[in-house]
Amino acid sequence: MKMPRIRTILFMIILLFIILQLFYGLSFLIGRFFGTGNIIIVDPGHGGKDSGTIGINNSFEKNINLDISKKLSKRLKLMGYKVILTRNTDEYVDNNQRANLANRKKAKVFISIHCNSVENNSNANGVQVLYYPSEKNNNDVPGNELLAQTILDEVLKSTKANNKGIVERKDLIVLNQTNMPAMIVECGFLSNKDEANLLEANKYQNKIVDGIINGLENYFNYK
Repeated sequence: MKMPRIRTILFMIILLFIILQLFYGLSFLIGRFFGTGNIIIVDPGHGGKDSGTIGINNSFEKNINLDISKKLSKRLKLMGYKVILTRNTDEYVDNNQRANLANRKKAKVFISIHCNSVENNSNANGVQVLYYPSEKNNNDVPGNELLAQTILDEVLKSTKANNKGIVERKDLIVLNQTNMPAMIVECGFLSNKDEANLLEANKYQNKIVDGIINGLENYFNYK
């Protein structure tokens, strides 16, 4: 009589274990796909009436920003993140609206995509990342400098671009009004002919995306 009872108890324990594993796995997937904790805001800079800088090759920054942002969004979604673009088309979106959207959605990070330019200097080139200094942030948000440096390191690895460093900026709305680690990736200089042509190329845009994703993964592992 004891053996059947022991078998029943063992069976119930195993069944309970399987149910718990399925429950936690399902909870993880739900959290991964729908939870606010994994929302990433991808912000294509400029748009609509605001073209951003116009390249030496007559390219529009707003279009390049959107192309890179869409590629980044697609890749992140395939990895299981919930991604929100501040704009999906060539439309004007106020910077306060961009920051407010990120705050309302309680995003994990805010990544703004831009291109750089320097007047009367066609030699300047490379990647730069702008961030708001964490220690001076009114919202006391940690991680801005870490996020900026981690992203920059990986984008430099993937693109082999010149290192223009990370730069503190306290005057930019999308950095000083967001409640989460936020940064602006200046993907290259449209005032430089070679880099302007690269920035329009899908292959180079994908290298930038590779770097941003690797940097994000490293950042999340640090956290």
